[in-house]
Amino acid sequence: GVLLGLQWMSNWAQRKWAKFSKKETKLARRAAAEAQAALEAAEERDQENFLELASWLQARGAYINEAVGLARSPSAGRFLRAKREVRNGELLLEIPTACCFSVTPGAYEKLFDAKLCAALEAGGIRKEMAELALALAVERRQGEATADCLTEESAWLPYVQMLECTPSFPHFYKDSDLDLLENPPLKESLEARTRALQLLAAKSRMNEVDVKEAMQIVLGRAFTCDLLTCMLPVGDMLNHTFYPSCEVEAPSVGAESWKLRSKMDLKPGEELSWCYCEDPNHLLLQASGFVMQENPHNRIMARPSDLRKALLSVCNEKSPEDFDKERRKKFIEALPDPEEEGVGLSMFLVGRQPGGIQWNPLWLDLIGFAVTESPDAQHWGKTPEGMKHYFQALEKASWSLFPRNLKDDTESFTEKNEELAAVLRRGYKKLLQEALDGLKTRLSG
Repeated sequence: GVLLGLQWMSNWAQRKWAKFSKKETKLARRAAAEAQAALEAAEERDQENFLELASWLQARGAYINEAVGLARSPSAGRFLRAKREVRNGELLLEIPTACCFSVTPGAYEKLFDAKLCAALEAGGIRKEMAELALALAVERRQGEATADCLTEESAWLPYVQMLECTPSFPHFYKDSDLDLLENPPLKESLEARTRALQLLAAKSRMNEVDVKEAMQIVLGRAFTCDLLTCMLPVGDMLNHTFYPSCEVEAPSVGAESWKLRSKMDLKPGEELSWCYCEDPNHLLLQASGFVMQENPHNRIMARPSDLRKALLSVCNEKSPEDFDKERRKKFIEALPDPEEEGVGLSMFLVGRQPGGIQWNPLWLDLIGFAVTESPDAQHWGKTPEGMKHYFQALEKASWSLFPRNLKDDTESFTEKNEELAAVLRRGYKKLLQEALDGLKTRLSG
């Protein structure tokens, strides 16, 4: 009887599990179908708006090559692609500056008092970008009202309706999101930017979210040259890569158009991209709101006070008291706190460069000073265990700049902010691990 009862329970459990699994599979399929339908609807809307924008620009003297198309993917969002084969050097876009969204000089001059200018400088925001964001916030609000038939048609509606904005830049982050970066100077800088945008919204009497969204669009899309800072219709949908398929030619006196040319032959479907800059990830995040998984220009930065603390944690415990005091003074002299007031001020520790990885020589020298027992003692490099102790000190001091090492940084994430923070900090840690491994190999050789 007991065996029959257990068998019945087992069969019942299997039936319940099969029913549950079937239901879960059905729900997953429904969710996937809904997501695909939403993507297809967005793509259809994109194409309609893109054609309207292209016609609007062409009527104003712009050239848009028929090979330029708009595409969308769940991971990359919208991007430009080749609709047909493209030849190396082929002109793809030519947008006159008259078709670019810019600010009338002096339109917001009264807002920019000393307090606001200081806040913007601390937040790393140029005045021209702040003005452009304010103008764009006004135009987006007018565009929304136009779409709802509440006002006369916005002059920039064909362009404005293409400006999607899902809040994702750090000035939308919570404190807990910023902590996930594991980068104190970067956190300070991003907090200063948020405060600057709050003040900008208050001074302009605009909705704070509207100002922050407009600034996200401007930081991620604006083009700057000697003549102007502006939004470049169509061109501002180019994604960034360090190995671009296209290049941008800025306008100049007598040739006042932005031009986009291919840098290589392209097949249908290949992405049109260009290189925004050659910045490490912490600057990319501040300037453009994203980071690159494999950034060949990445580098680790740290506050002088954190570097001094790291050095003190590995000082030779056998050192005489007078030498130890002198060494602490030398650390302060070599790694002084910045004289000027500011946020996010930091020093280079180690970074990638063409051909390999470069350590800051000062950091390596200071590690050697930290492990020195005394001026009269034999140099650590000539002792049997000297190199081993040096490397252990370098490893400990360098890793102490992070709350955890790469091996322990394994948690998964569900939010975009968490994913971005993980890419940023793990990129630093992979760089540090590679740098330590490479130096260890050289020292042992």
